[in-house]
Amino acid sequence: MISSIKIAKRLPLAIILAWALGLCLPGDPAAAIPDKQPSIRVLIAENQTFGRLTVKGRYLLKLLPGGKIVKKGEGMSGVPVVYTPKGIRLGSEEFVGSGIRIEPAEDRSLYFNQTRFRGVLNIVRASSTPTFYGVNTLDLEGYLYGVLHHEVAHWWPLEALKAQAVASRTYALYQIQVSKSQPYDVKSGTSSQVYGGSTVERYRVKRAVDATQGQVLVYQGKIFPAYFHATCAGVTAASNELWKIDLVPLRGGARCGYCRFSPHYFWEAAISLAELEEKMNKFGNPVGQILKVEVISQTPSGRAGSLRITGTEKEMVIAAKDFRVWVGGDKIRSTRFTVGLDEDSAVFHGKGWGHGVGLCQWGTLGQALLGHTYQEILKFYYPGSEVTPYASG
Repeated sequence: MISSIKIAKRLPLAIILAWALGLCLPGDPAAAIPDKQPSIRVLIAENQTFGRLTVKGRYLLKLLPGGKIVKKGEGMSGVPVVYTPKGIRLGSEEFVGSGIRIEPAEDRSLYFNQTRFRGVLNIVRASSTPTFYGVNTLDLEGYLYGVLHHEVAHWWPLEALKAQAVASRTYALYQIQVSKSQPYDVKSGTSSQVYGGSTVERYRVKRAVDATQGQVLVYQGKIFPAYFHATCAGVTAASNELWKIDLVPLRGGARCGYCRFSPHYFWEAAISLAELEEKMNKFGNPVGQILKVEVISQTPSGRAGSLRITGTEKEMVIAAKDFRVWVGGDKIRSTRFTVGLDEDSAVFHGKGWGHGVGLCQWGTLGQALLGHTYQEILKFYYPGSEVTPYASG
């Protein structure tokens, strides 16, 4: 979704001392629990031709699309999963159909490619390529257990973890609502929010999820996509700087001085002109040999809006957000940059990591260390929103 999140393993001594002195330890409020816990479908594998499946204990194997029970088993270990022209082969057995569904009798007893998962797993043949994809369906709260450890460090103050839990839950519920006609709701990578199954669950993460169980952000009574990112580096961006979304909580402009100690506040990247030329060709925008790269417009939040790339064959103006995707978000960490040429490279000097919309994760840490509650943190990054129990149906 959202961004490529990297969490530093060390913090300045002053930050550790602030935490130790109790500046971030408010008590856990009672959490409202929704009447019905929704389930979420997570794409955990795609474009696969081979995988391995393990189930500890009893399970049911159902044929898709109808859901007919075709096997009742008692455990399997590292059994090969292979695409076939007619269906899916599991070990020595071929199941003819669109796919198979594995339903373990016990939660957290299913493993796919050595990662453990809650819930059930659908392995489905792709329609346009000779591959299969895997969709893990589980309850939303269990999904969040497997998300937060990847998005923030589990040892961060509990109020920071709670803020992330509410934002992640809100984003997930929004995706559930808008993806009903699709085979899955979210992906397990950074294009949605990073999910590592139950293998990565940690006690403090689960505590934060449980303490906020069922709580979401709403604007005018409706759930919205609660975007988040690693480091805004001073000011958050508006969603309409990147997408066709214009909601009050996502209009950006929050002056965030709380992420100044982030290891991602400043960055620099030198990328060879040959690599940039290759990327331009790959994405259908060849300009020949690059002679100049310059920022020609800025967004209201001070990020690069558009770039002019001048080459030996032609000149092209492209959106900075698209350029970042083409080159890679791990190299161009944000669009808040300046750029110039140095011999055979383009040198970028930038601030922050991620798209800059919504919650700033390192800013959340900074606020929690100062004693702010998760409700105060969410109000700061999503102005006009409310934290409320999720209402199903």
